Amino acid sequence: MLQAAGGGMASAASHANKNPALGDNIMVAGLAFQVITLLVFMTLATDFALRTIGRYRAMGTSTFDDAHAVLRTSKRFRGFLIALAFATLCIFTRSVYRVAELSEGWNGHLIKTQKYFIGLEGAIVSAAVLALNIFHPGFCFQEGDARRTGFLGMGRKKIAESVVEEHKIGTPESKDEPPVLQQVREI
Repeated sequence: MLQAAGGGMASAASHANKNPALGDNIMVAGLAFQVITLLVFMTLATDFALRTIGRYRAMGTSTFDDAHAVLRTSKRFRGFLIALAFATLCIFTRSVYRVAELSEGWNGHLIKTQKYFIGLEGAIVSAAVLALNIFHPGFCFQEGDARRTGFLGMGRKKIAESVVEEHKIGTPESKDEPPVLQQVREI
């Protein structure tokens, strides 16, 4: 909203032959706010990922939701996570470039150099869009909805066998029955 308001103010001032500096500054503030919030998001997401990996290594799969075990181990879901991280870094890089570009004003070096715009605006945003289209959540999360997709045609019997094998259901090694046992019995 800051970017839009600043851009509108700068454009109106420019068309009225007035100084657009106030609008420009508001627009740069909006871009800087975007960079800061994206940096906070990336920091929190990295912290969450590291804690999740640490918890998994320390406690194994026993503390995780059994209903999404197939999703967590699928190559498509892992591809989505990589694509999401890549796209986030691309958008972050683009945002930092835009702050630097507009900080120089409308006659600055960065705004007048086409190769920077092509590389740090067009190409990098295109790469982010391409990555998230290849690893689209609708495609990558299909394994997570067993009721709707049947684990991508894996077959209910094979799912049940997989869960039974993974949790050693019905064997002396099994201590507690996992929450999916009722679902397996229904299958």
